[in-house]
Amino acid sequence: MFWVDEIVEDIIKRISPPAGGDSYLITDWKTPSGHIHVGALRGVIVHDIIRRGLAERDKKAVFQYGFDDFDPMDGLPVYINESFKKYMGMPLCNIPAPDNKSKSFAEQYLNEFEKVFNKLGIYPKIVKNSVLYKQGKYNEAIKVVLDNAALIRKIYKDISGSDKGEDWLPFQVVCPSCGKIGTTKVTGWDGKKVNFSCEENLVTWAKGCGYKGKISPFDGNGKIPWKVEWAVKFYITKTDVEGEGKDHFAAGGSRDIADKIYREIFPTSGRKEPPYDIRYEWFMVEGTKMSTSRGVGVTAKDMIDFLPANILRFLFIRTRFKRAIDFQPEGEAIPNLYDEYDRVAKEYQKDPKSDLGRAFHYTEFDTKNPSASGQLEYLLRFSKIAYMLQMPRADIFTYAKEEKNSDLTDAERKEIKDRIEIAKKWLEVYAPENYKFTIQEKLPKSTKNLSPIQKELLANILETVEKEKLSGEELHQKIHQIKKEMKIDPREAFSAIYQVFLGKDSGPQVGWLLASLDKEFVVQRIKKAINSRKIS
Repeated sequence: MFWVDEIVEDIIKRISPPAGGDSYLITDWKTPSGHIHVGALRGVIVHDIIRRGLAERDKKAVFQYGFDDFDPMDGLPVYINESFKKYMGMPLCNIPAPDNKSKSFAEQYLNEFEKVFNKLGIYPKIVKNSVLYKQGKYNEAIKVVLDNAALIRKIYKDISGSDKGEDWLPFQVVCPSCGKIGTTKVTGWDGKKVNFSCEENLVTWAKGCGYKGKISPFDGNGKIPWKVEWAVKFYITKTDVEGEGKDHFAAGGSRDIADKIYREIFPTSGRKEPPYDIRYEWFMVEGTKMSTSRGVGVTAKDMIDFLPANILRFLFIRTRFKRAIDFQPEGEAIPNLYDEYDRVAKEYQKDPKSDLGRAFHYTEFDTKNPSASGQLEYLLRFSKIAYMLQMPRADIFTYAKEEKNSDLTDAERKEIKDRIEIAKKWLEVYAPENYKFTIQEKLPKSTKNLSPIQKELLANILETVEKEKLSGEELHQKIHQIKKEMKIDPREAFSAIYQVFLGKDSGPQVGWLLASLDKEFVVQRIKKAINSRKIS
């Protein structure tokens, strides 16, 4: 059974009815502290396809995506001007936007990320934590948390070994003097108001102003620290399903703390157990874990600007959630990804209920598009397109028609056009050298080292080229036949052709290559190569 279907079946079995009534609530959260990296899309996609799987089982389900915009700025991304250091420690929702257009720092980056997952066909219900606090949604829970501070300190120590100290209270005020939240320490609670101080050296990344006072903790005057807040979110939203990445589910980590707090301090009127947990592995780029607040890694926007939505979705969905994904675009990863996508698309057409068929089903989201519904009869390989883009006079659509052996549909032509655009970008930015080539204007000097049998092979190819007018595929088959009859090693055979025209040992399918060139040029170049003298 495909991994999404396994999870959906288990949710239905273990959570019935949903905490909120007749509809499952699936939640995920992210702090918009800069350009959100592509790895954050794993949570978005995993949670949304679980919603889709439940809906397809006739279960009502809502995916709610929350932005933790009330969190303090605790790191300055490398691309942000140093002038923003003065805002360190302030809530992200209260910091000016770097683009001077958005309402706030948080708003700029949450809007950017929302547009990315909208392009992936994902439209969750959006909530902002700053708004929830200001609307009083946290008020009841804030009182429960402050009343149970001693128990929360004990949970921290029992679960993670962290000793918060006897005076630690799980709340931070927005300083009325300097506007910072990351530098404040609550020192007392009388049931209605908290005592607090804005400390200069509470954290290393921000400086407090020294202000001391007393204030109500309610209605957006402050917030709960995020590990405790996670448990509170479970309670106030009545979440049924929420997973997290590897950095949060390690033993003794933030999820274990949140689950324990939820079980221990909240009323029993709701569901006592924390939400259904989906512990998914990291998405890395070239082995590197990414960070939004530090500006490390490939952004989600960069990736959606590069790859089509269905291919990017496939990159996440094809791999079981418990396995890490290490994507290395600077290599053959993208041609291989397209090849795998094409293979799974074909499997979907054969058996949509198979595991591969289900992977393709969840990958596609635009069911009105013939290509997106797995109905394309023909798909031209991405690697062939990349090669042909570098060939003089190569007509990709004519080649595709010949390879398909019938006219292309409008959807197939559109798919090829889309792949051409991606292949151009890939060749320019990520393609390895063995995929790149240039037709040499002059006979490369290396051809002087061709062996007698290689020259004999070239002579036989020359005879074929001069005698017959063949398509790229037909010529390719002829060359294979010549090679087989001569009993020459394939590598030795093709290397001879590549050396003559490209000056290197590898390249595209030789039949397409020669067919894409002017016939007289091919004839004269092979003749010169046959007559070249070996270097002594």
